[in-house]
Amino acid sequence: MILAFDCATALGSVALVRTTDDREVVREMSFPAPRGRGGALFSVLEEMLAEANGLSRVVAGTGPGSYNGIRAALATAWGIAMARGIPLTGISSLLGVAEGNYLAVGDARRGQFYFARVREGSFMEEPSLYSEAEILQKISQGVSAGVGSPDFEGEWPIFVPEPIEFLPQALTRGPLAARLARRVSLLSEGTDLPEPLYLKPAHITRPSGGK
Repeated sequence: MILAFDCATALGSVALVRTTDDREVVREMSFPAPRGRGGALFSVLEEMLAEANGLSRVVAGTGPGSYNGIRAALATAWGIAMARGIPLTGISSLLGVAEGNYLAVGDARRGQFYFARVREGSFMEEPSLYSEAEILQKISQGVSAGVGSPDFEGEWPIFVPEPIEFLPQALTRGPLAARLARRVSLLSEGTDLPEPLYLKPAHITRPSGGK
């Protein structure tokens, strides 16, 4: 049994998935986690863990997304894995957004946006930061080069965790914990805390008055 969860967006997700060939989803729940304030995560986890007999692995989404949400998810996942002596695996939250091929775009604040290209559960282009103009250029280039290209087959859907004004065609969708669990190879071991996928340092407002 795999316990997976993600708090990188405003809608968190937790799932129990069997470690069988078909990766059956035993249970999946979503909860609000605005700006990473995912206090609801712990009540959902308590309920999930009561059903997690024979838990063999913990999987956590590593972002990109909410700084607080990612940090809380990884710390919680590490605590559960350490307490039970089972492997912990981190995986980018963007790989749990959808099946097939798609583009993932998100608002990274302060005039920057992340962009990634996902093909069948793996990154063709790792998430990186761009300006609005650069995002539009990348999407335009991809679509125009798409037909017949082995790397970009036609117009791929664009998924965003929250609506972005300059991408009215994008579909709003966040990562699902069950999908993250299915992406993880059961052969990958590790009990170290996975690295969070922070694309830039956290913005800190310093106190006024020279203190």
